[in-house]
Amino acid sequence: MRRPFLIIFIILLIVSFIYTNINTINTGCDNEDIEVIGIVKHKKEKERYNEYTVGKFVVRDYTKHKTIKVGSEIKLTGEFKDLNKMSYESFDYGRYLRSAGYKGLIYLKDYSTLGSNLMYEYIYKVKSYISNTIRYLYKTNSDFINSIMLGQKDDLSQNEKLIFTRTGTSHIIAISGLHTGILSGLIIFMMGRINKIYKLVILSIMMFLYSIMVGNSPSIIRSIMFMISLYLSFFLDRKIDKISTLSFVGILFVINNPYIIYNVSFQLSFLATLSIIYFYDYINNKLNIKIISLTLSANILTIPIIYYNFKGIPLASIFSNIIIVPFVGIIIYLAMLSLILFKINIYISNIVVYINRFILETIYVLLEKISNLDFAYIIVEEPKLYYVIIYYTVVFLYMIYKEAKTIKEQSHELQGYYK
Repeated sequence: MRRPFLIIFIILLIVSFIYTNINTINTGCDNEDIEVIGIVKHKKEKERYNEYTVGKFVVRDYTKHKTIKVGSEIKLTGEFKDLNKMSYESFDYGRYLRSAGYKGLIYLKDYSTLGSNLMYEYIYKVKSYISNTIRYLYKTNSDFINSIMLGQKDDLSQNEKLIFTRTGTSHIIAISGLHTGILSGLIIFMMGRINKIYKLVILSIMMFLYSIMVGNSPSIIRSIMFMISLYLSFFLDRKIDKISTLSFVGILFVINNPYIIYNVSFQLSFLATLSIIYFYDYINNKLNIKIISLTLSANILTIPIIYYNFKGIPLASIFSNIIIVPFVGIIIYLAMLSLILFKINIYISNIVVYINRFILETIYVLLEKISNLDFAYIIVEEPKLYYVIIYYTVVFLYMIYKEAKTIKEQSHELQGYYK
């Protein structure tokens, strides 16, 4: 069998879909007070409440008066909200929370601190320092930089989010393979000639800590696991079948949480990676322009998800990605350099900030002009699911045909296993 992990992954997706639709998790304690003990892993300050991640629960403090610190181990009491009863019109918020790995939502009433977890505490301090320093240095441009470095896209204005949506560049502000690839490349470069095994261990640890810092979303974990697998094959000088590797990572995700199949971040992340692996070489052989080939190949399997979930199709995404993608690495590197220089020489740091802000503002102007074009984005009032099904049926049948053709050629020893 050419790719057994892919077959297992597909079977698991089907089983998960059936399981999550016939199996209802009944907690039996909706609107009742419960007691939970856990480590505070994340904190978000919303307009009406503060939101915390405590263990496997989302905890909301509507008083906004409680001073709960990230990294603390707490015992809390609050009103539990059953995720089965959190469906609003066409949006199932309860299923969304389950897809992100949460067991329930709690409205906080009281808490007590039992201890602290030094790892989460220190990571949050580092994240806060980076975020606050970026705000000080970059002022109005800080929200974008914090979004691509720390995953803090909630701070972006609605107008900024609209620009990225209409231009098909929303993946820039959602940390995934592009960002982890840039960061891992920098880490590998800085380690120089260190032994390959030590280099892989250090890289894995640093990327694990980074994933905690930016929120451990499915796209981040997927990209880090996939990236580490690629580096492992490189360091060990072994060939790797990327689709099998991606399938194996997907198997681990689905076994851990069957509801993850409903997570849009998971869907886009895996389909974009699969699409690039499968179609990039073919398209680039025809066009020989990497950035266009990358954008086109990524869109082949992700455009139906965007159409159905975000009710629109960004037609200008190719032009927009040509403008912004090549500069994402430069912006991140310059932002990190300005952070380092801030402690050494504020004047040199400001020069780097000035250059970075010039790049950012130029990109913003160009993206805004593209987003204002009438043909840049097609709004779909009522997306049809059967369009999505038909599209994927045709594309996957083509992919299966190509796979069957490859297997036949391999049986006649006409080509190698790895591409």
